[in-house]
Amino acid sequence: MNKAVCVLKGTGLVSGTVHFTQEGGEVTVKGTITGLTDGLHGFHIHCFGDNTNGCISAGSHFNPHGKHHGGPKDAER
Repeated sequence: MNKAVCVLKGTGLVSGTVHFTQEGGEVTVKGTITGLTDGLHGFHIHCFGDNTNGCISAGSHFNPHGKHHGGPKDAER
């Protein structure tokens, strides 16, 4: 079993923790994020856990199925 954790803390009120657990080929993502404004929100995962240089060092978005970047109500996202 592989595990990873992402601790979120920006300059504003948003913070949280997201846990990733991989068993076989499946990855489970669970977490809690607080401080968000009301309404729908989305998120994406970068290929690398290095944000020393922002999104440049974090790499591209993790997208193993080549899906389009869409909104919460889009059929494909």
